[in-house]
Amino acid sequence: MRIERLDPADTDVVRACHAVLVAANAADDPQQEPPMSLAMFNAYVSHEWPGDPSETWYVPADSPGLDGPGGPVAGTCYVQAPDLENRDRVFVVVTVHPAYRRRGLGRALIRHAAQRAKARGRSALDAAVLLGSAGEAFARSLGAEPGIADARRIIDLRKAEAGRFAELRANAAGHAAGYSLISWTGATPAEERERVAGVHNAMNDAPREDWFEDDIWDADRVRDRADIRVRFGANRGYSVAAVHDATGEMAALTHVNIDPAYPAWGYQGLTAVTRPHRGHRLGLLAKAAMLDWLVTAEPQLERIETTNSEPNSYMIAVNEALGYELAEPGFQFFALQVTQVTQVIQAG
Repeated sequence: MRIERLDPADTDVVRACHAVLVAANAADDPQQEPPMSLAMFNAYVSHEWPGDPSETWYVPADSPGLDGPGGPVAGTCYVQAPDLENRDRVFVVVTVHPAYRRRGLGRALIRHAAQRAKARGRSALDAAVLLGSAGEAFARSLGAEPGIADARRIIDLRKAEAGRFAELRANAAGHAAGYSLISWTGATPAEERERVAGVHNAMNDAPREDWFEDDIWDADRVRDRADIRVRFGANRGYSVAAVHDATGEMAALTHVNIDPAYPAWGYQGLTAVTRPHRGHRLGLLAKAAMLDWLVTAEPQLERIETTNSEPNSYMIAVNEALGYELAEPGFQFFALQVTQVTQVIQAG
């Protein structure tokens, strides 16, 4: 079986690899949430994401022993190696076209990912898979260690009563005296990078896998590694922040991105409230203000998707108050030791 590295300049192969993602999404996700668009996929394979060294590999469908109606690429493997934190790990996405499953492609690709991880001095593979999918079954067959599950929720803006978000915003503002809202579109303005970095750092106490290290953000990191979907994926980005009037500290922040390829869908980015300013309903305030804004700014928008780790009861309560509904299945994180890959595959 041939495994070749993707050249981002080869647009035909990029399209063929993206077609694998589209076919797998159609087969695996009963919600039929749109997959990553071609423009976003091209951004992933063409740029470091989000600034970490990455590689994309693929199996040509004309490899020995393969045949099927699935197109010119049978499977893909994306390998990302964090270069600031978690430098003992790589993040891996293995995708096999449904027409080529159960032929050993997944095992060949995960073995290749383990080899690439070992070449970089990494000892563990991380992945996130859709619960109930072929990806989950594959991870469990390898003996991967499950981490925290992420529940998926979707708000259908077509169901929202007129004025509902403005009402929620006003009610939350009644508990947030001494705070003001600011907003912007597109990438983070230069003058806000330092304050935005502080809110990113607040995410370090959110529920997560035990094996993950803290992400340490500063203004330079926000400039270089935030807003990737906007800068490279041509997404429209919206940001709302709550600022503490007395100190000028940014106390809360929420982002939503909209991919022009799927204008009816929005994708929730970071939402965080810094520890000193919790207890003032700032998360609800910022997110209600965001939805109130988007209803006007993006009239074609119908749904917004978000995920929350299941232990994150505060943010789940905020989302449910806004009208987000559980959209199963969610996602499961897994970790697998590099040495374990070879052992399991040889034993199988």
